[in-house]
Amino acid sequence: MTNSIFKTLQKFRIPKSVKRVFNFVGGLFLTACCFFVAYLTFQNGWTDLNKVDKFEGIITEKGITTYQTSTSGRYRTTSTNQAFYLKLEGLNQTLAVYNPQQAYSSLDNNLYVGDTIKVYYNHSNLVDKLNLETFQIEKNNQQILNSQDFQGRERIGFYITLIGGFVLLFMTFYQDRKFKLSK
Repeated sequence: MTNSIFKTLQKFRIPKSVKRVFNFVGGLFLTACCFFVAYLTFQNGWTDLNKVDKFEGIITEKGITTYQTSTSGRYRTTSTNQAFYLKLEGLNQTLAVYNPQQAYSSLDNNLYVGDTIKVYYNHSNLVDKLNLETFQIEKNNQQILNSQDFQGRERIGFYITLIGGFVLLFMTFYQDRKFKLSK
């Protein structure tokens, strides 16, 4: 009886050549995803402030808000983060600043409703969501938010995803070579 079960299961086994192709293509796809994210973070991490959108306006609303980020897939996770947000007169976006330490007291204490500020940011077409790509905030020609804070986090993300992409690429070819040698 057990022999017949094993013979039936052997019919459903995936051949090694098919496994090899799926592993190779899957590894290259994940590597390409890592390199794409690295490219995006590279663009933000080394952007010249003269090349991003600038807006000068009066603060109509400010505060600290929560927003949710989620990942999809088999084990879906959702996390709630806090961000400091600003709404400016004449701008149809809600600009926001994310700080991993969740420390926004310096922004909250230096920016008031009615203040005129200059903001450097990347324009977003999603006007109903927070725009977290705020590079720098200036008030009276003084930097309230330094562009190096945002760009520093983007640079760290670039290095992590670039190294991860190369590790995945190495593992993909290593695994493929292992399949070749096992024939």
